[in-house]
Amino acid sequence: MIFNRNFVFLLFFIAISSFFLFWAFNSYMIYEQKSANEDIMDMYLENLTKEIRKNKELVLTSAVLLSKNSDIKRCLKTNNKKECVKYLQKSKQSLVNTSLFKDVKIHLHKKNLQSFFRLWDLNNSKNDSLKEFRDCLKIVKNEKIPKACIEIGRFSMLIRGISPVVENGEYLGSIEAITDFSSIIEHFKDLGIKLYVLMDKKYISIPTKIEFKKEQILKNYVVLNNKLEDFSFLDNQEFKYTAYVKRSNYYLLYTPIYNINKEQIGTYVLKIYI
Repeated sequence: MIFNRNFVFLLFFIAISSFFLFWAFNSYMIYEQKSANEDIMDMYLENLTKEIRKNKELVLTSAVLLSKNSDIKRCLKTNNKKECVKYLQKSKQSLVNTSLFKDVKIHLHKKNLQSFFRLWDLNNSKNDSLKEFRDCLKIVKNEKIPKACIEIGRFSMLIRGISPVVENGEYLGSIEAITDFSSIIEHFKDLGIKLYVLMDKKYISIPTKIEFKKEQILKNYVVLNNKLEDFSFLDNQEFKYTAYVKRSNYYLLYTPIYNINKEQIGTYVLKIYI
């Protein structure tokens, strides 16, 4: 009888011990997997940050170099577009030929924060006012210091480098070199990862020169990727802060896009298969 009780107790002890060992091992494996996933996510976030910073530095450097040119200063003082256009078309081609850009857009602004002309849209230059929504421009004018920023304008949310054009201390206007997110999207595509750039839908009234396709317009966001595909998995989502979530066979890693005032104007979403 005592032997039977001891045997039952032993079996019970082994069962309990096995359960706790299994629980501990399973918890350890979950922790290790989570830790490994977080390391991977951190790596991709760092990669994304590096690519954004690189593009910002490129457009900022381009804008600063262009702002030093005497032709630009002269045409802003004399309100003569012809001189500027000829010089900037040549300068743009030089920038593209360096292979740093597949394309770069150049925008010249008057000192009253009106558009002087957009080099890519010369036929529609109407000196439209930018002061209502281009905070980065206002800061450049007030501080007379070059700035790189991501900002929403009439031609979408773009990466911008803006430099004041100054002569003998007089602020004449500013010049802007602009690129989109295509090169960053291509960079991640080469790594087997999809990057989606989302603009907060509440700003959709600002880019009046863009006609977004219906596939790009979601409940909360507008997808800025040029290549159309099924974006439905991004619909009904509200991406705040920096985090990641697991879906069926992939992860969505997301992080905010801020303007120069530290307001969230969009979100980067990486689709990662692990």
